[in-house]
Amino acid sequence: MKKILTALALAIVSTGAAADTWSPQGTIGLANVGNIAVKKGITLNCGLSGSTTVDAAGNSSVGSLSLSGFLCSNVTFTNLPYTLVGNVGDTVTLHDVSVSAITGNCFGDITGDFNQATGELTFNSAQLPSVGFGANCEISGTISTNPQASFVP
Repeated sequence: MKKILTALALAIVSTGAAADTWSPQGTIGLANVGNIAVKKGITLNCGLSGSTTVDAAGNSSVGSLSLSGFLCSNVTFTNLPYTLVGNVGDTVTLHDVSVSAITGNCFGDITGDFNQATGELTFNSAQLPSVGFGANCEISGTISTNPQASFVP
């Protein structure tokens, strides 16, 4: 029985360690669909632009992100690139996101829903933990990929 449990545990660990595979390979543009709402004490409605790069192994890393609009350029993403991981259940996690905002900073992982049919990532009041003081950072909105991205978890 002990050998069966050990084999099952190894199978679960190796399944959980399986890497996601993104496509297509190369640079993929990121842009907002409608406004992106960002909040840390105050709410701003912003445009978003950026890019992610998919390497030959299918790994994705976000190398640029910026916001535009009234006061939005005062919110900056630092310490790029961020690793983008596709999860089972069509969610994605952006790891080690660092944000400098007017009302304080935030750092951590943020997860959103990914639509495989459209290549769009949607955040619904996704929380990024505050660093130091104040409220968490929060993001809501949809981001498109061009060319359309997809992943296999």
